[in-house]
Amino acid sequence: MKKAHALAGLVFGTTLLGAGITNAFAADETLRSLAEKNGIYVGAILNSQWFSGGLPGNYEQIHKTQFNIVVAENEMKFDATEPQEGRFNYGNGDKMVKYAQQNGMRVRGHALAWHSQVPGWVNNYRNDKQKLLKVLKNHIQNVVGHWKGKVAEWDVVNEAISNNEPMWRSQSVWYQGIGPEFIDSAFVWTHAVDPDAELCYNDYNLEQGINPKAKAGFLLEQVKRWVKNGIPIHCVGSQTHVEDTTTDKHFIGSPDSLRSLAKELAKLNVKLKITELDIGFKSGINVSKKDLERQGQTFRQYLDIILEEPNADTYLIWGVSDKWSWLGGLNRQKGLIYDDNLKPKPAFDSILVRLQTYEPPKDTAKKDTTVTDTTKKDTTVKDTTKKDTAEAIKLFANHGSLSMHLAGRTLFITGATAKATKVDIFDMQGRPVFSTLCKNGAAELDNLSEGFYVVRVKSGMSNLIQRVTIK
Repeated sequence: MKKAHALAGLVFGTTLLGAGITNAFAADETLRSLAEKNGIYVGAILNSQWFSGGLPGNYEQIHKTQFNIVVAENEMKFDATEPQEGRFNYGNGDKMVKYAQQNGMRVRGHALAWHSQVPGWVNNYRNDKQKLLKVLKNHIQNVVGHWKGKVAEWDVVNEAISNNEPMWRSQSVWYQGIGPEFIDSAFVWTHAVDPDAELCYNDYNLEQGINPKAKAGFLLEQVKRWVKNGIPIHCVGSQTHVEDTTTDKHFIGSPDSLRSLAKELAKLNVKLKITELDIGFKSGINVSKKDLERQGQTFRQYLDIILEEPNADTYLIWGVSDKWSWLGGLNRQKGLIYDDNLKPKPAFDSILVRLQTYEPPKDTAKKDTTVTDTTKKDTTVKDTTKKDTAEAIKLFANHGSLSMHLAGRTLFITGATAKATKVDIFDMQGRPVFSTLCKNGAAELDNLSEGFYVVRVKSGMSNLIQRVTIK
């Protein structure tokens, strides 16, 4: 459930925001403050350069100002925390946890059992199942125990499903040495150490459909089995590393498909989290202003899932600035919301404006972000999400008796007291795209392209602001 809030007194000034863009919304609001108003978590990793002090000071300032959840890029993985058998290294993880505590941020732990970044000594026991089980259990008990009560959620198992077809990843040392039961065991052991932590299965390509031949479809069947068998799983993390092909004007991966997964997980009382989001372009191509605006629209579409689905609460981006991004290794570029100079991109503006204009359906309250024990609770969840229509959007700001209703491309306005009632239309980056006057209680919006917009109506001293969809 999301927290309802009123943006009383919201002023549509001409405030400079983002990459030199004139934005119509309040300048003192941050992604963090708006996320907290909406009862969700919006975050970004602290990448490895931060841990070594290799970033400019404004990087950290941006991070702690804009985000309320954090995860380490590499510093809590197996090879970082247990580089030698039985010898644990918590230095970097402790540094991040302290930073989070000082700045009131939620901490994700990533990741306990993964086929990659496993220290070489683990492979010595590849053919000894009992020893390998002890290695994994000892690692989980020590690492989770060290940060018990400080790490709110863990990626217990990461990327255990094959990419080629729906089956378990056979080249994993854990799968080869133990079998698929290592997954069940990892969740049980983690829950035993810290029963208050949320436990996630985390993977990529989950936004590519929930049919039986897709990774998400295979995972969904496993989640059903885990819930049925009392395995303590509370959430699924969708990495959501998405690519914009630019040539055919669409993104590989679908927000609608990920939303479908969220709805199916809700039936099992399991949450969906977006845990590693980036939307990159092919390396070597020229990325235009239009490309960046389309990128921003897709960032917003994924945010809509977190805002609108009752069992979704986390929107975490895998980096802050394009300059310090892992995407080069995937032959991609410009996939984050700040540019090389730590200036906000259109994607930042899209996220900010969406958070500012979102209003939950009237019959909802603040989202419950407490951990749900799926072994005890009823595994059915009523889907109370309403469609994204004008009727479902609360009116806010100083609107007096003004009201508006969109029918087709005609905006009907009632309660206007001034002869010159002005209608201003803004895109989802907050930029003005169209203005007109209300005549006889109506304004025609025929010249607008299909998409989402924010409408402001000014009548005398009254203002009314509402998000609409033009079809």
